[in-house]
Amino acid sequence: MELTSPHQKEPFEAIIDRYERAFLERDLAAFRTLHVRDGRLVFFDNHSGCDSASYEDHEVKIAAFFKTGAIVGLRRENVRVFVAGDMACVTATHRYLSRPLPGVRTTYVFEKEQGEWRIRHMHHSFDPNESEPVRAATSG
Repeated sequence: MELTSPHQKEPFEAIIDRYERAFLERDLAAFRTLHVRDGRLVFFDNHSGCDSASYEDHEVKIAAFFKTGAIVGLRRENVRVFVAGDMACVTATHRYLSRPLPGVRTTYVFEKEQGEWRIRHMHHSFDPNESEPVRAATSG
């Protein structure tokens, strides 16, 4: 069932806010609390070499990025939330504040563990409909 009211969507947006804050603050301990406890995370990123098939691998990559990576703020748009039992799917578009196009299509899969929603899967991909060649071909 799709949740449509801001009140219904708020718990999921709050988790995404915590995720983004942990990332911006390079806070690995806060970041860790947001994911499923069994470590069976699947993460697909929009940058080469960043996918992970476990939380352990994901944390190693995030920790390395936190040491030297440039972190840019994001703007979130078009949030949709679907819930069925103890699973939820949230889709959104993120835009890097430094380079808003193309947007990053994001999917979060949440699982409820002991009454708390936690991230089971994330997928980020640049929107091919907003890439330079597509924009140039459709604007002329």
